[in-house]
Amino acid sequence: MIDTGAHHAAMLLLMGLVTLLAVPMRAVFARVSMPSMIGFILLGVALSIGSTTTGFANDTLNEQVPFLAKIGIVVLLFRIGLESDLGKLRRQIGRAALIWLPNMVLGGTAAFALVVLWPGLGLIPALFTGIAASATSIGVSAGIWEGAGALDSDTGALLLDAAELDDVSAVVLLSVLFAVGPLLKQPEGAAILAPALKAGAIQLMLTALFSVACYLFSRWLEKPLSDGFAKLSPTDGPIVLATGAAFVIASMAEFMGLSMAIGALFAGLAFSRDPAERSIDEAFGTLLTVFGPFFFVAIGLSVDISVPVEGMGLAAALAGMALIGKLLGAGLPAAAMCGWRQGALIGFSMVPRAEIFLLVMLFGLTLGPWAVPQVLYNAAVLASIVTCIIGPAIVGMMLRPVAGNAT
Repeated sequence: MIDTGAHHAAMLLLMGLVTLLAVPMRAVFARVSMPSMIGFILLGVALSIGSTTTGFANDTLNEQVPFLAKIGIVVLLFRIGLESDLGKLRRQIGRAALIWLPNMVLGGTAAFALVVLWPGLGLIPALFTGIAASATSIGVSAGIWEGAGALDSDTGALLLDAAELDDVSAVVLLSVLFAVGPLLKQPEGAAILAPALKAGAIQLMLTALFSVACYLFSRWLEKPLSDGFAKLSPTDGPIVLATGAAFVIASMAEFMGLSMAIGALFAGLAFSRDPAERSIDEAFGTLLTVFGPFFFVAIGLSVDISVPVEGMGLAAALAGMALIGKLLGAGLPAAAMCGWRQGALIGFSMVPRAEIFLLVMLFGLTLGPWAVPQVLYNAAVLASIVTCIIGPAIVGMMLRPVAGNAT
């Protein structure tokens, strides 16, 4: 018999309310050129405060929202992979790599240095923060470029190519962190270097094997399967195949000891060659509208407002390092290739930290305060919001005078 108790009713109520809020919240934030993730994070904070105060739906928030958030992560990263243009990336991978490598290294190093020197934090929280900060949330800035008619320009294409490499490397680093992270919780002075290096090497090998398997699927199986599903159902077949494959591949990555994030991203890359990619992308856009907000709601739920405001200074410093790291790491190499204005545009476009950054910090928080203390997590969420406001705002001002022209 199907359980229809109050617990499930609360879950359905939450799903309905968040889903109903998704479209108007996105519209409101789009009008002020801000990402809607800010609203959903604040909604998660508000729900946490309300649940703690009243006791209503506390179990639902603690147990069900994380599951819905994982669905949101799979959909989000699958769509990032799906929208990647591997053909264009191959044609100018050399130029993109010259931006990607220093962008990743300096972006992560700046945050690592800040946290390792910050009183009361230390090496392991710095490692988590550095890996998190190596990522870029280009989707936050891409909408500004697209609205200005500059995304299809040479500079816009270079930005997207560098960001694609950044996404892949960040998710691979996240996968390695999944394996190495628990080993770091050892008594002080314990010999953890060799086991950590071994675990990291095994994880990289598994990632390489997994990527080869996804390539073989994309090269030999995806098209015949898609055609077969299309014959059975011309309208829905390819979309249903992509949806099912996304969750199957993500779960296989999780079973292998990789993260579902890397599985979802590689699944999206596998389907990016499909001629039906546009219709699949539209369908996943709808799924993202429904499930994507729960990831950011979960981020907000994990913020502990009882932690002292000492995190405000750390948040400001993290946001500053995020800005400096990407301006130096991405902006300077881009300026050397394209000129100072284009370099500044690419640098500021790389500033926002959202999905992968928050995912890594949330993973560290779930391991315990030895990995990511609550004060650091709170500061990271605030820094994420700041970067997602500052970066797009500056990019919008720089693109506005040349909207509609090639950049």
